[in-house]
Amino acid sequence: MATTKKTTSKETKATDKKKTTARKEAAAPAKKAPARETLTAEEKARVKKLKETLALLKADPEWPKFLQEQKQALLNLRDEMLPNMQNVTRDHLRSGASNVSSSSGQHIGDAGSEAEVRDLTIRLLDKDREQLFEIDAALERIRRGTYGICEISLDPIPKKRLQVRPFCRLTVKCQEEYEKKYGSYANYRAKKQDHVGYADLQNDMENAISLDDSEE
Repeated sequence: MATTKKTTSKETKATDKKKTTARKEAAAPAKKAPARETLTAEEKARVKKLKETLALLKADPEWPKFLQEQKQALLNLRDEMLPNMQNVTRDHLRSGASNVSSSSGQHIGDAGSEAEVRDLTIRLLDKDREQLFEIDAALERIRRGTYGICEISLDPIPKKRLQVRPFCRLTVKCQEEYEKKYGSYANYRAKKQDHVGYADLQNDMENAISLDDSEE
């Protein structure tokens, strides 16, 4: 009888101990995944090059004023484009509704011409939307402090080129090499979040590549 009581007491203590351990584990904060400690050789080279280019831009006493001028030029472009896009879209929708109501009595040649006009309108709208995206992306680069840096070579983009095309991403040399490889109408897009000009405009600064000296 005494043996049974001792065994029961030990089991109870063991159960209580397990419950206490489980409660502590549940209350403990979740462990974060270990951060990557080292960069690849390519990433280190990009960080070093980016720092050098940023230092060159910051050393230019006229750069802050130039940035403000470019920002205003981009905003002006945006303001000019939006009303035109809205008007074209509205006219396109009205034309489409009119064509649907009168298509039964329409000559086949006229129908073909109107279809071509609609296709052209859609292509123009797509082109305008692409340019609007590039304007917003350039404004984001100004906010992040990476405007005027070629997204492939990480060299500074000449001011004259930026004045002519304020939303450009590449130097002339890199643009020509990219188009030679992918075609005249190919648009460069950074594929990695830690690269200058990454296309996702919703990314915060924390997602950009770190420029801390500790990562060299």
